[in-house]
Amino acid sequence: MKRVWKAWVFGSVWVWSLFGAASWAEGSGDDFWAALQEGGKVVLIRHAQIDREFGDAFLLDSSCFSERNLNEDGKAQAKKIGEEFRAHGIQVDQVLASPHCRTQDTARLAFGEFEVMPELRLIRALPEEKAKANLQVTRQLISQFNGEGNLILVTHRPNIGELIYQRLQPGEMAVLEPLGSEPSDTVFDLIARYSVAP
Repeated sequence: MKRVWKAWVFGSVWVWSLFGAASWAEGSGDDFWAALQEGGKVVLIRHAQIDREFGDAFLLDSSCFSERNLNEDGKAQAKKIGEEFRAHGIQVDQVLASPHCRTQDTARLAFGEFEVMPELRLIRALPEEKAKANLQVTRQLISQFNGEGNLILVTHRPNIGELIYQRLQPGEMAVLEPLGSEPSDTVFDLIARYSVAP
């Protein structure tokens, strides 16, 4: 049995329910890769390991100099994510990344081509109402995805925590099954998590 998160909206209030029990082992890849090989899934990726000694985690800097960036282990970890996707023959339809340099670099090193999605920006760097609006956009994107391959979203621990109520480590991933049938739906299942060591 898998851990299943479902969300409904009553007015402006989000109600989350947890169904079933978690039998998947954190870090075990069988369910994770099998789900992606089916296609039609969404993967949340927390950016790879960063240098915590320098840079501002909240800042956006087009030069990346003043931001908190990947360290060497993080760069190797991001590359390994891409290697594992290719080794398992995973079809990727699209890669979207937060505008922070650490997420863009994770996406670039893992997958090559990607697009920046402003709504994936670190929610703690935003006013509360903007953060809530961005999370709503992300929930709908996940719920409505219906591609033959898989959608990759590279973002941050606080964002992922608000989406699936799980605390992912740097470079860790969660695969979700979209369940939306209406444009306003924000319903999806958490199938499995998988962590890539640097």
